[in-house]
Amino acid sequence: MDLRWRLFGYVLGFALALLLAAAAWVGLALREDVAEEMEASARLVNTMLAVSAAQHYRAGEMAQLLHSGQLRHVSLSVERFDMEHSRSAEGSAESDGLVDYLTGGREAHERRIPLGDGTLVIRADARAEIAEVLRDGARMMATLVVFSVAMAVVAWLAAHRALKPVRELEDALVRVGRGEGKVRLPAFRLKEFAAIAGAIERMSDALETSQAARQGLARQLLELQENERRQLARELHDEFGQSLTAVSVSAAFIERNAGRASTESLIESARDIRTEAVRMIGHVRNLLSELRPHGLDGLQMMDALNDLVVGWRNRAPEIGIEATFPESLPALAPKAGLALYRTVQEALTNVLRHSVASSVRLSIREVGKAVELTVCDNGVGKVQDVVHRARGGLLGMRERAEMAGGRCWFDDAPEGGLQVRLSLPLSAA
Repeated sequence: MDLRWRLFGYVLGFALALLLAAAAWVGLALREDVAEEMEASARLVNTMLAVSAAQHYRAGEMAQLLHSGQLRHVSLSVERFDMEHSRSAEGSAESDGLVDYLTGGREAHERRIPLGDGTLVIRADARAEIAEVLRDGARMMATLVVFSVAMAVVAWLAAHRALKPVRELEDALVRVGRGEGKVRLPAFRLKEFAAIAGAIERMSDALETSQAARQGLARQLLELQENERRQLARELHDEFGQSLTAVSVSAAFIERNAGRASTESLIESARDIRTEAVRMIGHVRNLLSELRPHGLDGLQMMDALNDLVVGWRNRAPEIGIEATFPESLPALAPKAGLALYRTVQEALTNVLRHSVASSVRLSIREVGKAVELTVCDNGVGKVQDVVHRARGGLLGMRERAEMAGGRCWFDDAPEGGLQVRLSLPLSAA
């Protein structure tokens, strides 16, 4: 149910209940007013009948009849010849002043009926009407006050009850912020809160997946670091150890036999030393190229990328690698250059290992103040499957791009495989 409709239902239902209560109250008040009106009318009729039935009705008896009850809208009084007055109702100074104000100071109409020893005076009396209007007004004001207070209370209670799930959603967000793993919320009846709860649960799942991926990436990076150190130690021990041993042997031969050895023997030993030195230099260059190619933070970026593509073409001749690179690029920041080189390297590695592709296209272009790389293959990879089971390589691409202030994302390639996109900002210098 919609929150607006629920609040509307609460308020409307209570308003109808209050209206019914007010209608009942008005009905009871109307019943009392009708009874009073009928009673007063009956007393007036009885008084008039008594006057018409006895022309010589005495003033004292008439005064007793008038004191039996109050009339409405008229005032009856008896004036005796001895100047004594008996009235059915006497008003206070405040009520007389109110009557004069409301009637504009006009004199009330009166009729005089002679009695045996006095006169019956009949006057129009506004006090009863004023009292009735004031009483009805007081009832109406009391009803409005009760209605307003009740509506305010029911609105507060309805909002408090309807917004109760907000506290559960807030607690869930706090738990997500603390990284407590998957967060599960109860089913909410209101569709707004149900949608928010679903979004929080999806965010919790994505966060947990991201944290697990980052932890896996950290473990893989540590393992890779140890493997690289182990491989470097092996290379230094095997390759350089043998070369340095051969150089040492040749140098020792020259040192011992420099005075008596033949020229050809000395030349041969020097040639061996030179050969081993050239081999070590080449091996050092290969190692440095694998660890960090030269020129990634300068204008030699394209040379490094072209050498990388040539190396992959030689390594996997069965895959057609088409590279559309500009002749040069503007200077890139060190992290951006490394991210560009490693992304190309990792993308080609994934194509060779996982894509079962027969061709791959690489393109680099300058777009505004950024450099964009696109790597497309015609393999079997789909972005949904690849991103779902992303491992260290793809996560490493994204991490390097973010560290360089750029962005790396993946799409389905037009040829049916995977498309890797990378955008890196140009250096401010």
